[in-house]
Amino acid sequence: MYKYAQFNEHIEILKQDEKHIQYFRKFALENMSSNHKYVKEVLEYILDLTKTWKYKFAEHWCLNYIGWSENYANDFLEASTLHLIANEFFEKEQCIDGIISTCNGLLLDYLNLGELELAIRNGIRGIELATEINDEKSLIPLFLNTAEIYVESESYDEALDLIDRLKSNNYNTNSETQIAILDVLSKCSLHYNKLDEAYRYCNQALDLMEKTNYIIDREEVMSTRAEIKYKAGNCEEAIREFEEIMRISTENNDSFYKIKTSIRWAKYYFNTGQYEVSKEKLFIAVNDEKLPSFIKLRVQAYDLLKNIYSKMGDYEKAYKTFEEYDKYKKEANANHSNLCLSILKYKSATNEAKTYKSLYEKMELISTVGRKITSSLGMKELVRLIYNEIGKVVAADIVGIALYDKEKNKLIYETFIEKGEEVEYKELSLDNKTSFGVYCFNNKKEVVINHGVNEYWKYIDMLKISKEEVDRYPSSIIYLPILMDDIPIAVLTVQSNATNAYTHEDIFGLKILASYIAIAIENGKLFDEVNYFASNDMLTKILNRNKIIKEGECILKAKMGIDEKFSVIMMDIDYFKKINDTHGHHVGDIVLQAVATTAKNQIKGSGIIGRYGGEEFLIILPNSNLNNANKIGEDIRKAVEQYRYPIRKDIYGKVTVSLGIYEFTEKDEFLLDGLKKADKALYRAKAMGKNISVKYM
Repeated sequence: MYKYAQFNEHIEILKQDEKHIQYFRKFALENMSSNHKYVKEVLEYILDLTKTWKYKFAEHWCLNYIGWSENYANDFLEASTLHLIANEFFEKEQCIDGIISTCNGLLLDYLNLGELELAIRNGIRGIELATEINDEKSLIPLFLNTAEIYVESESYDEALDLIDRLKSNNYNTNSETQIAILDVLSKCSLHYNKLDEAYRYCNQALDLMEKTNYIIDREEVMSTRAEIKYKAGNCEEAIREFEEIMRISTENNDSFYKIKTSIRWAKYYFNTGQYEVSKEKLFIAVNDEKLPSFIKLRVQAYDLLKNIYSKMGDYEKAYKTFEEYDKYKKEANANHSNLCLSILKYKSATNEAKTYKSLYEKMELISTVGRKITSSLGMKELVRLIYNEIGKVVAADIVGIALYDKEKNKLIYETFIEKGEEVEYKELSLDNKTSFGVYCFNNKKEVVINHGVNEYWKYIDMLKISKEEVDRYPSSIIYLPILMDDIPIAVLTVQSNATNAYTHEDIFGLKILASYIAIAIENGKLFDEVNYFASNDMLTKILNRNKIIKEGECILKAKMGIDEKFSVIMMDIDYFKKINDTHGHHVGDIVLQAVATTAKNQIKGSGIIGRYGGEEFLIILPNSNLNNANKIGEDIRKAVEQYRYPIRKDIYGKVTVSLGIYEFTEKDEFLLDGLKKADKALYRAKAMGKNISVKYM
């Protein structure tokens, strides 16, 4: 009679009584982890029947568990859509069981989509409702899943608090619950560097998995154990563990864990400075055809890849990867907006719609401003854009952003803008005891004052600041630390002349915006760095080969057909190989840097210098004839000859250079023509005994 004969009896009962959907709910719960595809097939069939019979509660329970099936299949977007539809219905009908179940589903959907804020919101909502009705069966997975989100967001204390609450209530936990608890505990212990404890938790979880034949999240626990082994110095064992995870995920055709594990593996190699190996492991994820399906993982992969190329000094690839990362980050931000729109779409009750619409509009404004900020490139563009855009979120007569300079150990205000005009602002030492900004940075805490004269006392014990100094501040001020991976990298201040200008919602909105600014600052630094090293040599900080040749070709082209002089110098460090072989490459690097700096100082405004290759340099001298070029060459040679490079304590070495000089004529159509002649002159200088300048005649 029905497609699934084994369910004929229960389908007939369901046809007569909608409450019998409870049987299929139980069927879904008992079989989801072992065969989610079969559960989905059955419930899609039941869904069609319930629609025919116009059984709304049964229909939405089917949607809920089909959503769970999609989550198990790693289609988190589809899962979140189905859970939202079901959640809207259950909220409207005040079906507490349904709200709790869909909140737990949305919690995991959003976790895997990287939407941690939305995930936590649903977790807390579910826990509150389950606590009210003392629903132990629902509370256990809600506590565990919310704890997992806190681990993902690196809020380890909050995760441990939830586990403690779970344990203190003495709930009856099955083996799956015990495994999940051990998983959370292992990650928290790893974070706090309690490696033996973390390792023990992993082993207990894996032993329990083997005894109960429960393999869900096995690769996740193994990945944690591999990281523990790396951290403990057992690198070979860690490698074998990661290789085993990759074998299992490949055999199971599980792209999600394969990609996630390869990123985690690559991160470890990156953190230990093994960039080539890190890149090799990361490409397992990057080259997986299913990577675009996992929005969060794709952003993570390209974020790491751009950093790998940057550390390797391959700035051209770093820049191209940065563009890919930026594109995927924007797609992720767009996905965040779409998820917020989905929430608004499915929250259709009149009063709820008004509330969600207001929240959405505020969040969407922050999201729009944030996306605009993260899409800016260089730092100069970024700081001005922050000022222009932040006033859309909160009242802002004054906006300042100070970046941390690690070399100087100071906060440096890249911009401090009052009523549209940039105000000159000094650098601040991190020892400064009178600065709200320094206090905020050092303590990673926000400073909020809504009435300067009345509220300054809150900080008087922490800062050596007088009431008179506070009087000079605007009435309302906020200082927020800008954090990247919980490390302060900057401080944002927003100030208003109005009293009581800032609400808790404003502070919350600025904190969200601060996360966008953190990303934008890191991207801006990378962009500036990439642009710089696309034209400059990483070691010597002068132009690289490509740039110096391009500059020379442009100058030659501009001078063709007009009677203006143009000369070049090819310069080579004498006995450089011997310096490297005798004293090591670190000394060789010092010599290269010193020669480049010395030559650049001698040239001044007369020309430009670039590293042509190895220990060879090219100097371009527009408006210089052969004699002038020779004089500049001799000045460089003598200055280098006087330099002494450090070998080790109180021991210094001498270095010299040889130079070949050539003046272009109208017969030289290409830069290479002149370079060949300068190179011949350099060859003669070497043959004549080195430490000499030779003109090509």
